[in-house]
Amino acid sequence: MSHIIDSEFYGGSWCTPEMREVFDDRKRYQRWLDIEVVLAGVQAGLGVIPKEAAAEIKAKAHVEELDTDFIKDELAKTGHSLVPLLKAVQKRCEGNLGEYIHYGPTTQDIEDTGGVLEMKDASKLIFRDLAKLESTLLKLAAKYESFPMAGRTHNQQGLPITLGLKFANWAAELRRGMERVKDMQKRVFVGMLHGGTGTMAGLGEQAYPTAEAVMKELGLALPPTGWGSARDIVAEYQTVLGLLAGTVGRIANEIFQLARTEIGEFQEPLGEHYVGSSTMPHKRNPEVTEFVVAMTRVVMSNVQLALQSMVAEHERDTRAWRLDWHSIPESSMMLHKALSALVFVVDGLVIDEARITENLDMLHGMLFSEALMFQLGKKVGKQTAHHLIRDTILAATAPKGKTFRELLFENPDIAANLTKDELNELMDYSKHIGQSVRQVHDVVATAQKLGATDEEFLQC
Repeated sequence: MSHIIDSEFYGGSWCTPEMREVFDDRKRYQRWLDIEVVLAGVQAGLGVIPKEAAAEIKAKAHVEELDTDFIKDELAKTGHSLVPLLKAVQKRCEGNLGEYIHYGPTTQDIEDTGGVLEMKDASKLIFRDLAKLESTLLKLAAKYESFPMAGRTHNQQGLPITLGLKFANWAAELRRGMERVKDMQKRVFVGMLHGGTGTMAGLGEQAYPTAEAVMKELGLALPPTGWGSARDIVAEYQTVLGLLAGTVGRIANEIFQLARTEIGEFQEPLGEHYVGSSTMPHKRNPEVTEFVVAMTRVVMSNVQLALQSMVAEHERDTRAWRLDWHSIPESSMMLHKALSALVFVVDGLVIDEARITENLDMLHGMLFSEALMFQLGKKVGKQTAHHLIRDTILAATAPKGKTFRELLFENPDIAANLTKDELNELMDYSKHIGQSVRQVHDVVATAQKLGATDEEFLQC
């Protein structure tokens, strides 16, 4: 095992089968050969190479039919990542027709274009599952749009929010990430066929017709210049993945935290073969979400590698794009696994409504402090009201003291300005959720509007 993703026993926990297939060794080689086949076909149509050569290359450029032992030996001897593959195809071609494979481009043209095709396929898998997660969150947001719960700031209870607003907040961040993924197609889904130093000289007078036709057939755009050393294209992909990982990690971490024994508002769904602690049978460990957080941290860390690869020298610098071979597959695989795991959790999320309500009143009304201060402030002034409420809270936090509600009713300065009925009416959580419901509706509407182009992206 060289990497946990490749582990015979644990690999399935770090990568989905779908994403593993995107970055499969043989599939990568076949992508490169497919690009060579398209190039040869276009060049034959333009009269650059014989048509019979293009036909022969197309017939023989199949990884499953190549001598893989020969390729491995040549790789060990030459250290070149593409030439051994091309030689293996050339060996199978009749006559000298194999001489016309790879006619004009440089190795990085083929491998970077293949890499973009990988990123394109990977981004669609990721986007598809982001859409699944968003859909579930929007339904939960609508269901609980006005259900009060404790809002927390600085790890302490703050003011009331609604459970629906929490879900809507997650969905809104997801949608921003989804739009970033869609927006990548303008800049990231571009190929390269520009030759050794980016002049396209190797393609001769037919350079632009060749490159344009090849990219059209591959479903990629042709950039205005080559990007052999301009690695912002790859850095953008990995930065977007890093941002998505941050979102996925934040949602998973919140579920993880709210599953604490002392809070108990959320629980992960129990899988069919769930096992908690090996020594403490009573525990219901939130193992999926904590694993999700771990994987997203790897993806976010890889953004640094992508940004470092942007500092490259002259017209080509192998030190830059070799980093991509490590970080792009790893980030894509781990993010997709983390995302698919989070989809499972949210789909079956166990919500303890009674516990949420119980926790909401844990401070016996202190969460109304802001509303009480403003209401009382109409009579005595805001600053005076602040001191009165603050003093009452301090008294309520004394050991074995009376509750905040009790002390409010007993405080003569407060009683002189607010009746007991007014206080009871004011201390109703459902009346202090602000614009939570409006925000939920806005998130749903935004998702519906922007989602109109989702299928178009998946089909691009």
